[in-house]
Amino acid sequence: MKYYLEHAIRLAEMVEGQTGVNPPVGAVIVKEGRIIGMGAHLKKGDKHAEIQAIDMAGAQNVAGATIYVSLEPCSHYGATPPCAAKIIETGIQKVVYAARDITLPATGHEMMAEKGIDVQYTPHPRADKLYASFFASKTTEVPIVTVKVSASLDGKQATDHQQSKWITSKAVKDDVFQLRHMHDAIITGNGTLEADDPSLTVRLPEGRHPARIVMTNSGHIDWQAAMFHDQLAPVYIYTDNESFVSPLDHVHVVYLPSTDVKTILHDLYKKGFGRILVEAGPKLTSQFLTSEFISTFILYLAPKIIGGQGKYQYFQTDGVTPLDQLANFEIVHSEMIDTDIKLQMKRM
Repeated sequence: MKYYLEHAIRLAEMVEGQTGVNPPVGAVIVKEGRIIGMGAHLKKGDKHAEIQAIDMAGAQNVAGATIYVSLEPCSHYGATPPCAAKIIETGIQKVVYAARDITLPATGHEMMAEKGIDVQYTPHPRADKLYASFFASKTTEVPIVTVKVSASLDGKQATDHQQSKWITSKAVKDDVFQLRHMHDAIITGNGTLEADDPSLTVRLPEGRHPARIVMTNSGHIDWQAAMFHDQLAPVYIYTDNESFVSPLDHVHVVYLPSTDVKTILHDLYKKGFGRILVEAGPKLTSQFLTSEFISTFILYLAPKIIGGQGKYQYFQTDGVTPLDQLANFEIVHSEMIDTDIKLQMKRM
């Protein structure tokens, strides 16, 4: 049983980042000791994992089978009918799932158990880890936020003369492409746009290009920047400047009276962006690192010491916070990438 449940979790992990504001879910159907169907929720609005697995097995073949699911089957009508109802309809005999959906008032567990199905909640640490950020995101109605920084050992994103290419190795660039692929959108600032002219695309075979989000208060945009002309993914410019307009039809201007982190994240969530990656300069990076909404902080450190006055130190604040009041992060993963170190941290 554990093997099949872990296989369902692995399917969910493989589609993490593809489902917008919906959770990634995997499902495996087993009958008479054989896997007869598998499925994953591939994108927002598409068939859920349980339905994909039933379709693969054939609805006429699943009576008496067991379905293993990474997340409790849903009991509500959304873009698709409830999976719990479909499971009941097909005659599946047993359901084993690894994480409860704590965001829903009515549970699929009770709905299926009332119809005589043997329903087992079997907690799994990998599932808990997979869904913790999703539950927080759904409750607060803001996307899951990851901040990414590439820096020297002394915390510089660039020299005082704005040289930043390349502090970290080419292998780190490839890792960042994979990171982008797992997010719906990337947020950057107008300062980064002017200094680096980034494309913020994914240069991977079969890579998925995230939407590009540019934040600006001044509204002084260089319309010759690369991201405005490749049309590989949508571009949104967030501003509090009411008079700002875009000369390009495919570049969307979003005016908000306030462009603080919380307001922008709420708006992005309403637009269906479930996972956001922040790749920006010190000013914007610092705003997100001090906010309550950051979930993950990924820091790539190159074995270099840049020195100078630290104009481009990645974390900068106006005030000084007492040590006992600092935001803490837990290192959950570390690895060497070529000559650089990658640290993945969760906000505590």
